[in-house]
Amino acid sequence: MARLARLYIPECPVLLQLQGVNGQAVFNTRDAFSVFHARLLPSAQEERVLIHAYAMTPGQVLLLMHAPNADAAGRFVQNLNRHFSAWARVQAPNVSTLWEARFKSTVVQPGVRSLKACLYVEQLPLRGRNTDDLATYPWSSFGAHAGVVNEPWLVDLPSYWGLGNTPFERQSRYRHFADHGLSQADLAALGHCLDKGWLWGDDDFALTVAELANRSPRPRPRGRPAKVL
Repeated sequence: MARLARLYIPECPVLLQLQGVNGQAVFNTRDAFSVFHARLLPSAQEERVLIHAYAMTPGQVLLLMHAPNADAAGRFVQNLNRHFSAWARVQAPNVSTLWEARFKSTVVQPGVRSLKACLYVEQLPLRGRNTDDLATYPWSSFGAHAGVVNEPWLVDLPSYWGLGNTPFERQSRYRHFADHGLSQADLAALGHCLDKGWLWGDDDFALTVAELANRSPRPRPRGRPAKVL
């Protein structure tokens, strides 16, 4: 069966996942985290993508971004890995492959779902038990959205801006939003869509953007189409 093209829908956030090969850790030192983190902005600028949210754990990276076209996410990942892998090979010359060959990605409906996807990204360290306190975890954009640290290179989602008229209001309401967390249904649905590459959005939105997408945003019904009499 032919591999599906990566889903792309103009003006919709892209959720992207990188995983260490065979589940192995990629970031084994603080320097490794720092070098990869420092490369996010230059690679984004060079490939004209905007990063809304990120989280890094030893064996996984999640990113929520805006891509200007269907190929931009792939070019961004190549750019990012080309520079990071060159540094990593100097540190560990015997390690040839860091990441799984194909990264996972999907598209998220703008609005409240995009805000949930932002939190989904940032809570990766909690789900992976890498921290008990996201506010002090250094490798996630949660601290920036919660008002703990300043990362001006991040581009806030419209749904984040809609939380309030001032930075304090937005940060306070995002912390409140995070305290309630994501439902198990949201976690399962978004994880499934990321794994399979299908749109995370409601049925009406899927119908609306079907003509704009580069491929079908949802799985097609199994079997032959019903005959029209």
